[in-house]
Amino acid sequence: MAASSNVNYRLLTSVRDEPKQMLQPVSGYEEEPLLSLEEACKPLEKILDHELKQNIIIAKMNSEEPADQLSQDESASIHLYTMEWKKRENSLYAVLNRTLRMADRSKLQPWFRYLKLFLTAFFKLPPSEHNIIWRGVPEDLSALYPKGKKFAWWALSSCTAAISVLESPLYLGTSGERTMFSIQTSNGKCIKAHSYFQQEDEILLAPGRYFEVIDKLSSADGLRIIHIREISPPYQMLADPFDLSRLKEILPQSKPVSHSGKSQNINETSSPVLKPSVPSIVPKPPKSSAVPQPPPPVASKTGKFTLLKQKMRIFFTNYVL
Repeated sequence: MAASSNVNYRLLTSVRDEPKQMLQPVSGYEEEPLLSLEEACKPLEKILDHELKQNIIIAKMNSEEPADQLSQDESASIHLYTMEWKKRENSLYAVLNRTLRMADRSKLQPWFRYLKLFLTAFFKLPPSEHNIIWRGVPEDLSALYPKGKKFAWWALSSCTAAISVLESPLYLGTSGERTMFSIQTSNGKCIKAHSYFQQEDEILLAPGRYFEVIDKLSSADGLRIIHIREISPPYQMLADPFDLSRLKEILPQSKPVSHSGKSQNINETSSPVLKPSVPSIVPKPPKSSAVPQPPPPVASKTGKFTLLKQKMRIFFTNYVL
């Protein structure tokens, strides 16, 4: 299937393929030297098809003026990750994420040079200002994520800061079976300035993130919302690409904000976790009026949507604020 330039398919990547068992850490790549994008991708020529070479050229040309104090090759490594191949399943990001989910860690060795360049660029990016981000899939996954469950996502996770993006007809729409993950984290990185898809504020999470299910919400129209929070992993699941203490010299420090709950949030820069902002979909309370208003018809589409928004407001008030 040919990829559409209007759709970021990474936002729809299913998490059903994530392994149910805990895996060995992603490590070994950190010992590689920093190379040019061309040199970093040489071991991948036997894995990826002929489109790799032309897409490297495009990525380098589109990264001649990199943002966020990255080098051209660092920025281009992110750009290449976001590009779609003619066959989507052959795209670099698709093959890499399948490999990151494999229990056989030797399969990652050809990716070490690229991972060194890509993750060096990723960790040098400033943290996203959004501490609630969203990820969606067009299926009901609520049974796989009971409240209190702790789990890992081993692949890179593409998310969005705006729930309205996922509600677009190009993605999940507003009806049918679908699951949205409300992800509470301070470790997301906005890659918009380095992406092939610069029309969207894509927030990316590194591989090997560890979460806990805080709560769930269901609606009558097939929507399931699963609120998860990133917590400290039982072991280091992703080796640092370099000494991350150096990030304090280039990244702004977060202000400490207390959180309710027993789970401990983790931040790779050891800075305190920011207080998440409430998504714009949460309605403001109506102003009081002397004239009583009739209740909305529950059976109508508008009434159902209003009730859902009220539930979501209570949901975020109890678990996020």
